[in-house]
Amino acid sequence: MKVKFCFVRDLFKCAKIAFYIAVGVAVFATIIFYIFYDKHYMNLFGYIKNCLYYTGCFGFLVSVGFFVQKNATRPLAYQNEWCKIFHRLNLGFVIMFIGLMICMVGMLIQLIIES
Repeated sequence: MKVKFCFVRDLFKCAKIAFYIAVGVAVFATIIFYIFYDKHYMNLFGYIKNCLYYTGCFGFLVSVGFFVQKNATRPLAYQNEWCKIFHRLNLGFVIMFIGLMICMVGMLIQLIIES
């Protein structure tokens, strides 16, 4: 029972980190959009959605590097500090779940655009 609770708690930590990253990407994309592009709001939401997709896919790309490399899933040099924050997930899985949740925020924005 405790193992499942630790896994769920780690997923919620990943969701919190992904939310902060998604808000940061959205703010940065909004600034870039207003500097370089036209000022139509629906185009802004599409631009933010695309930036979130690109950021999430970059997270997937980095996590794939952890799983493809032969020695990347070994315990980290700072494993004790890592286990204080994430109890069950290693670095590759954390980056993968953060990328997944950032893409889910992009999907939510796409749902808002289409409705």
